[in-house]
Amino acid sequence: MGMISVRAAMLTQCYLPFIGGAEKQLAAILPRLRTKGIESTVITRRLDDSPERDTVDGIPVRRLQVRGPKPVASLSYTAMCLRELHRIRPNVVHAFELRSPTLTAVAYRALTGTPVVAKVLRGGSLGDISALSRRPLDRRRLAFMLSRVDAFNVISQEIDDELAAAGVPETRRHFIPNGVDIDLYRPVGSERKAAARAALGLPSGPVALCVGRLEPEKRFLELAGIWPHIRERLPRATLAIVGTGSLETRLRAPGPDGIVVAGKTDDLLPWYAAADCFVLPSRSEGLSNALLEAMAMGLTCVATRVGAAPDLLSGGLGFLVPVGDDRALLDAIETALVASADEEFRSVEARHERIASDYSLANTTARLAALYTELAERRSPGSPR
Repeated sequence: MGMISVRAAMLTQCYLPFIGGAEKQLAAILPRLRTKGIESTVITRRLDDSPERDTVDGIPVRRLQVRGPKPVASLSYTAMCLRELHRIRPNVVHAFELRSPTLTAVAYRALTGTPVVAKVLRGGSLGDISALSRRPLDRRRLAFMLSRVDAFNVISQEIDDELAAAGVPETRRHFIPNGVDIDLYRPVGSERKAAARAALGLPSGPVALCVGRLEPEKRFLELAGIWPHIRERLPRATLAIVGTGSLETRLRAPGPDGIVVAGKTDDLLPWYAAADCFVLPSRSEGLSNALLEAMAMGLTCVATRVGAAPDLLSGGLGFLVPVGDDRALLDAIETALVASADEEFRSVEARHERIASDYSLANTTARLAALYTELAERRSPGSPR
């Protein structure tokens, strides 16, 4: 392990044991950053009975007990974060989401000159920039934050375009996408696929897999609703849905044949290994970790044209459909399931190589470490940009 040279504070709304895509990604990156000389501390909200001061996988975690209505809670979060930042005295603050975390980070920057990195978690109609562009007060808050962030951690072309349209210059937009452990997530052969299906108790026939939070924006309910039409075309097809959320009870209720709802799992590898194709029917996304993992496994992927999906699936690596176009979604899933049955191995490897080239955890870690180091070295109490 190299010598610690940079102290980074990670400001986020949620962290482990809460599991979402952003939390999973951050947890995977932080231990690797230590090997690059980056000492990180996570500052987050306390959402359950987890300790207020904790260590998770060797990373210090500070959980803030924030209460009250939304405006009061936001102010409390900022005040308590500033207190923790004063104790930590980081060289760089990385804020996850253009709301309270980034507002707090730029407030700390104004007090100390500490550089700020901000990660926009998703774009599109449900993204931060869109949400903060609807009311005059929110637009002023957005402009304030955009002008004072030193570097944006950009994860998709969609988000990069939104930042550019908001006036953020290219010099402050850094493409540092989410990463995948490409040694862990690799294509599997037919024998391992058969073994994975048997172990999971999946029926014979083609398997389409969905992984994610069971929330309305993911549109898993809509996909389950149209699954009978897939079964008319492919009578033995199974839709496997893995994840947990507010819609889990409704998805588990008796419904169409051929749907398996697995709930929460700590090990997704067997599900990817068992699947023939991966489906992401979301209304809005940033950069789906599950899509990255599925591609690294070589799966044929079907996704709505949101977030980073167009960046990943272009060039014939998958199928893109418009949001809400059920006919296009049905056709793409059927084609993907049929194609997966006799797909050439080089197509499988091409998807894995696409992830390995730009979306590996090693690449993501190296880019973040380089950005933190650069910002820390040129730290100065600058005026607004």
